[in-house]
Amino acid sequence: MAQLCVVDFTGAEIKLAQTAKRIVCLTAAGLDILLELDMEPVGYLTKGVADKPEFYGERAKQFKPVGSWIFPNWKAVRKLNPDLILGWSFPHRFYRKLFGNTAPLYLMGGTGYKAALQRLRDVAQLTGRVSQAEAAIARFENRLENYRTAVPTQEYKTVLFMGGSSLNHLSRKFIIETNIGTFGSIVGQFAHYPWVEPEKHNNEPGLTNISLQQILEVDPDIIFVQTYAPSKTSLSKQLSSNRTWQQIKAVQTQKVYEIDQLWHSGNGTRVMGLTLDKIMPFIYPGFITPYNNPVGAD
Repeated sequence: MAQLCVVDFTGAEIKLAQTAKRIVCLTAAGLDILLELDMEPVGYLTKGVADKPEFYGERAKQFKPVGSWIFPNWKAVRKLNPDLILGWSFPHRFYRKLFGNTAPLYLMGGTGYKAALQRLRDVAQLTGRVSQAEAAIARFENRLENYRTAVPTQEYKTVLFMGGSSLNHLSRKFIIETNIGTFGSIVGQFAHYPWVEPEKHNNEPGLTNISLQQILEVDPDIIFVQTYAPSKTSLSKQLSSNRTWQQIKAVQTQKVYEIDQLWHSGNGTRVMGLTLDKIMPFIYPGFITPYNNPVGAD
Protein backbone atom coordinates (compact mmCIF):
# COMPACT_ATOMS: atom_id res chain seq x y z
CA MET A 1 0.00 0.00 0.00
CA ALA A 2 1.53 3.32 -1.08
CA GLN A 3 0.42 5.14 2.07
CA LEU A 4 2.38 2.65 4.20
CA CYS A 5 5.71 3.09 2.46
CA VAL A 6 8.29 5.74 3.39
CA VAL A 7 12.02 6.23 2.95
CA ASP A 8 14.00 6.84 6.13
CA PHE A 9 17.04 9.09 6.67
CA THR A 10 19.47 6.38 5.54
CA GLY A 11 17.60 5.84 2.26
CA ALA A 12 16.06 2.54 3.36
CA GLU A 13 12.51 1.89 2.21
CA ILE A 14 10.18 1.07 5.09
CA LYS A 15 7.08 -0.89 4.05
CA LEU A 16 4.24 -2.06 6.27
CA ALA A 17 1.34 -4.32 5.34
CA GLN A 18 -0.87 -2.50 7.86
CA THR A 19 -0.63 0.50 10.15
CA ALA A 20 1.84 0.13 13.02
CA LYS A 21 0.34 -0.02 16.50
CA ARG A 22 3.04 -1.69 18.59
CA ILE A 23 6.08 0.54 18.43
CA VAL A 24 9.44 0.23 20.16
CA CYS A 25 11.24 3.55 20.53
CA LEU A 26 15.02 3.82 20.89
CA THR A 27 15.32 7.62 20.85
CA ALA A 28 13.79 10.69 22.50
CA ALA A 29 12.99 12.09 19.05
CA GLY A 30 10.77 9.07 18.48
CA LEU A 31 8.98 9.66 21.77
CA ASP A 32 8.32 13.24 20.74
CA ILE A 33 6.71 11.98 17.54
CA LEU A 34 4.54 9.42 19.32
CA LEU A 35 3.32 12.05 21.76
CA GLU A 36 2.30 14.31 18.91
CA LEU A 37 0.46 11.39 17.32
CA ASP A 38 -1.31 10.58 20.62
CA MET A 39 0.42 7.20 20.84
CA GLU A 40 2.55 5.33 23.39
CA PRO A 41 5.48 2.99 22.76
CA VAL A 42 5.34 -0.59 24.01
CA GLY A 43 9.07 -0.44 24.73
CA TYR A 44 11.57 2.30 25.48
CA LEU A 45 15.08 2.73 26.84
CA THR A 46 16.06 1.59 30.33
CA LYS A 47 16.95 5.22 31.07
CA GLY A 48 15.64 8.23 29.20
CA VAL A 49 13.17 11.09 29.19
CA ALA A 50 9.95 9.07 28.97
CA ASP A 51 9.04 9.62 32.65
CA LYS A 52 9.54 13.38 32.49
CA PRO A 53 6.25 15.28 33.00
CA GLU A 54 6.73 16.88 29.58
CA PHE A 55 6.63 13.39 28.07
CA TYR A 56 4.63 10.51 29.60
CA GLY A 57 5.17 10.97 33.34
CA GLU A 58 3.83 8.06 35.40
CA ARG A 59 2.53 6.30 32.29
CA ALA A 60 6.13 5.55 31.31
CA LYS A 61 6.22 2.82 33.98
CA GLN A 62 4.11 0.71 31.62
CA PHE A 63 6.79 0.71 28.90
CA LYS A 64 9.05 -2.32 28.82
CA PRO A 65 12.78 -1.47 29.06
CA VAL A 66 14.76 -2.40 25.96
CA GLY A 67 18.34 -1.53 26.91
CA SER A 68 20.28 1.68 26.40
CA TRP A 69 20.44 4.11 23.50
CA ILE A 70 23.89 2.93 22.49
CA PHE A 71 23.28 -0.77 23.31
CA PRO A 72 19.62 -1.72 22.69
CA ASN A 73 18.61 -5.18 23.87
CA TRP A 74 17.44 -6.88 20.68
CA LYS A 75 16.07 -9.91 22.58
CA ALA A 76 13.87 -7.63 24.71
CA VAL A 77 12.73 -5.82 21.56
CA ARG A 78 11.87 -9.10 19.81
CA LYS A 79 9.79 -10.30 22.79
CA LEU A 80 7.56 -7.25 22.45
CA ASN A 81 6.54 -8.31 18.93
CA PRO A 82 6.61 -4.74 17.56
CA ASP A 83 5.18 -3.59 14.26
CA LEU A 84 7.79 -0.83 13.95
CA ILE A 85 11.04 0.23 15.64
CA LEU A 86 12.06 3.90 15.77
CA GLY A 87 15.79 4.58 15.99
CA TRP A 88 18.43 7.18 15.14
CA SER A 89 20.84 6.76 12.25
CA PHE A 90 23.75 6.66 14.69
CA PRO A 91 24.12 4.25 16.40
CA HIS A 92 21.11 2.19 15.38
CA ARG A 93 22.02 1.70 11.73
CA PHE A 94 24.58 -0.81 12.99
CA TYR A 95 21.76 -2.86 14.51
CA ARG A 96 19.61 -3.21 11.42
CA LYS A 97 20.88 -6.72 10.65
CA LEU A 98 20.68 -7.69 14.33
CA PHE A 99 17.00 -6.81 14.47
CA GLY A 100 16.53 -8.84 11.31
CA ASN A 101 12.89 -9.70 10.71
CA THR A 102 11.74 -8.54 14.14
CA ALA A 103 10.14 -5.41 12.66
CA PRO A 104 11.03 -2.68 10.16
CA LEU A 105 13.56 -0.22 11.63
CA TYR A 106 12.85 3.40 10.72
CA LEU A 107 16.04 5.40 11.23
CA MET A 108 15.85 9.13 11.84
CA GLY A 109 18.52 11.75 11.29
CA GLY A 110 19.18 15.21 9.97
CA THR A 111 19.14 18.59 11.61
CA GLY A 112 16.88 21.63 11.49
CA TYR A 113 13.18 21.83 12.16
CA LYS A 114 12.20 20.89 8.60
CA ALA A 115 13.86 17.50 9.13
CA ALA A 116 11.80 17.11 12.32
CA LEU A 117 8.59 17.79 10.39
CA GLN A 118 9.53 15.18 7.79
CA ARG A 119 10.15 12.54 10.48
CA LEU A 120 6.79 13.30 12.05
CA ARG A 121 5.01 12.98 8.72
CA ASP A 122 6.79 9.71 7.90
CA VAL A 123 5.83 8.02 11.16
CA ALA A 124 2.31 9.39 10.81
CA GLN A 125 2.05 7.62 7.44
CA LEU A 126 3.19 4.35 8.97
CA THR A 127 0.77 4.60 11.90
CA GLY A 128 -2.27 5.99 10.11
CA ARG A 129 -2.11 9.23 12.11
CA VAL A 130 -1.68 11.77 9.33
CA SER A 131 -4.36 14.13 10.64
CA GLN A 132 -2.76 14.18 14.10
CA ALA A 133 0.62 14.99 12.56
CA GLU A 134 -0.73 17.82 10.46
CA ALA A 135 -2.55 19.26 13.49
CA ALA A 136 0.69 19.17 15.51
CA ILE A 137 2.61 20.84 12.67
CA ALA A 138 -0.07 23.53 12.34
CA ARG A 139 0.16 24.25 16.08
CA PHE A 140 3.93 24.49 15.88
CA GLU A 141 3.97 26.73 12.81
CA ASN A 142 1.32 28.95 14.38
CA ARG A 143 3.60 29.27 17.40
CA LEU A 144 6.48 30.34 15.15
CA GLU A 145 4.31 32.89 13.38
CA ASN A 146 3.19 34.35 16.72
CA TYR A 147 6.80 34.83 17.73
CA ARG A 148 7.75 36.30 14.36
CA THR A 149 5.00 38.91 14.57
CA ALA A 150 5.61 39.69 18.27
CA VAL A 151 9.14 41.01 17.80
CA PRO A 152 10.00 43.95 15.48
CA THR A 153 13.05 43.22 13.32
CA GLN A 154 14.86 46.29 14.68
CA GLU A 155 14.69 44.70 18.14
CA TYR A 156 16.37 41.43 17.12
CA LYS A 157 19.03 40.21 19.55
CA THR A 158 22.11 38.14 18.73
CA VAL A 159 21.71 34.71 20.32
CA LEU A 160 24.07 31.80 20.91
CA PHE A 161 23.37 28.18 21.93
CA MET A 162 26.53 26.64 23.35
CA GLY A 163 27.49 23.71 25.52
CA GLY A 164 30.36 21.77 26.93
CA SER A 165 31.92 20.11 29.92
CA SER A 166 35.06 20.48 31.99
CA LEU A 167 36.84 18.80 29.07
CA ASN A 168 35.82 21.62 26.74
CA HIS A 169 36.92 24.09 29.38
CA LEU A 170 40.37 22.52 29.36
CA SER A 171 40.58 22.35 25.56
CA ARG A 172 39.26 25.94 25.23
CA LYS A 173 36.94 24.83 22.41
CA PHE A 174 33.20 24.80 23.00
CA ILE A 175 30.30 23.14 21.23
CA ILE A 176 27.95 25.57 19.56
CA GLU A 177 24.87 25.06 17.47
CA THR A 178 25.11 26.44 13.95
CA ASN A 179 22.48 28.11 11.81
CA ILE A 180 21.33 24.76 10.40
CA GLY A 181 20.91 23.14 13.82
CA THR A 182 17.45 22.48 15.19
CA PHE A 183 17.24 25.64 17.29
CA GLY A 184 19.61 27.71 15.19
CA SER A 185 17.27 27.19 12.24
CA ILE A 186 14.28 28.27 14.33
CA VAL A 187 15.61 31.14 16.43
CA GLY A 188 17.18 32.60 13.31
CA GLN A 189 13.64 33.45 12.20
CA PHE A 190 13.23 36.06 14.95
CA ALA A 191 16.77 36.83 16.11
CA HIS A 192 20.27 37.24 14.75
CA TYR A 193 21.98 33.84 14.68
CA PRO A 194 25.27 34.39 12.84
CA TRP A 195 26.89 31.05 13.72
CA VAL A 196 27.27 29.65 10.21
CA GLU A 197 27.76 25.96 9.53
CA PRO A 198 31.39 25.35 8.42
CA GLU A 199 31.88 23.79 4.99
CA LYS A 200 34.08 21.08 6.51
CA HIS A 201 34.31 19.85 10.09
CA ASN A 202 34.37 16.64 12.09
CA ASN A 203 31.18 17.22 14.07
CA GLU A 204 27.68 16.11 13.24
CA PRO A 205 25.78 18.61 11.07
CA GLY A 206 24.39 21.52 13.03
CA LEU A 207 27.21 21.59 15.60
CA THR A 208 30.76 22.91 15.56
CA ASN A 209 33.55 23.85 17.97
CA ILE A 210 34.80 27.40 18.48
CA SER A 211 36.87 29.32 21.02
CA LEU A 212 35.77 32.00 23.48
CA GLN A 213 37.72 34.52 21.42
CA GLN A 214 35.58 33.67 18.39
CA ILE A 215 32.45 34.09 20.50
CA LEU A 216 33.72 37.47 21.74
CA GLU A 217 34.30 38.62 18.17
CA VAL A 218 30.56 38.21 17.50
CA ASP A 219 29.70 39.38 21.05
CA PRO A 220 26.17 37.90 21.47
CA ASP A 221 23.46 39.60 23.51
CA ILE A 222 22.06 36.33 24.90
CA ILE A 223 23.77 32.99 25.56
CA PHE A 224 22.02 29.73 26.40
CA VAL A 225 24.38 27.17 27.91
CA GLN A 226 24.13 23.42 28.44
CA THR A 227 26.51 21.62 30.77
CA TYR A 228 27.50 18.12 29.71
CA ALA A 229 28.86 15.19 31.68
CA PRO A 230 31.23 14.61 33.39
CA SER A 231 30.91 18.16 34.75
CA LYS A 232 29.24 18.60 38.13
CA THR A 233 29.66 22.37 38.05
CA SER A 234 27.75 24.38 35.46
CA LEU A 235 29.79 25.44 32.46
CA SER A 236 28.99 29.12 33.00
CA LYS A 237 30.40 28.90 36.54
CA GLN A 238 33.50 27.15 35.25
CA LEU A 239 34.01 30.06 32.87
CA SER A 240 33.22 32.81 35.35
CA SER A 241 36.89 33.67 36.05
CA ASN A 242 37.95 33.52 32.38
CA ARG A 243 38.96 37.01 31.21
CA THR A 244 37.73 36.50 27.63
CA TRP A 245 34.38 35.21 28.88
CA GLN A 246 34.06 38.23 31.15
CA GLN A 247 34.33 40.59 28.15
CA ILE A 248 31.32 39.13 26.32
CA LYS A 249 28.27 41.40 26.32
CA ALA A 250 25.87 38.65 27.45
CA VAL A 251 28.10 37.90 30.43
CA GLN A 252 28.50 41.56 31.37
CA THR A 253 24.72 42.15 31.22
CA GLN A 254 23.93 38.87 33.02
CA LYS A 255 22.13 37.42 30.01
CA VAL A 256 23.67 33.95 30.24
CA TYR A 257 21.15 31.19 31.01
CA GLU A 258 21.85 27.57 31.80
CA ILE A 259 19.23 25.27 30.27
CA ASP A 260 18.46 21.66 31.09
CA GLN A 261 19.43 19.24 28.34
CA LEU A 262 15.80 18.16 28.11
CA TRP A 263 15.02 21.53 26.54
CA HIS A 264 17.62 21.07 23.87
CA SER A 265 17.10 17.45 22.93
CA GLY A 266 14.27 15.42 21.52
CA ASN A 267 14.46 17.06 18.12
CA GLY A 268 10.71 17.09 17.64
CA THR A 269 7.88 19.60 17.41
CA ARG A 270 6.80 19.06 21.00
CA VAL A 271 10.18 19.71 22.64
CA MET A 272 10.98 22.48 20.15
CA GLY A 273 7.76 24.24 21.11
CA LEU A 274 8.42 23.77 24.82
CA THR A 275 11.94 25.11 24.46
CA LEU A 276 10.84 28.17 22.53
CA ASP A 277 8.21 28.95 25.14
CA LYS A 278 10.88 28.82 27.82
CA ILE A 279 13.64 30.80 26.12
CA MET A 280 11.79 33.50 24.17
CA PRO A 281 10.71 35.49 27.26
CA PHE A 282 14.40 35.65 28.26
CA ILE A 283 15.41 36.95 24.83
CA TYR A 284 12.57 39.47 24.50
CA PRO A 285 11.12 40.19 27.96
CA GLY A 286 9.58 43.43 26.70
CA PHE A 287 7.64 41.71 23.93
CA ILE A 288 6.93 38.15 25.04
CA THR A 289 5.45 36.91 28.30
CA PRO A 290 5.91 33.33 29.56
CA TYR A 291 3.72 30.86 27.71
CA ASN A 292 1.38 29.29 30.25
CA ASN A 293 -0.95 27.24 28.06
CA PRO A 294 -0.56 23.46 28.27
CA VAL A 295 1.57 21.88 25.60
CA GLY A 296 -0.47 21.12 22.51
CA ALA A 297 -3.23 23.60 23.35
CA ASP A 298 -4.67 25.45 20.39
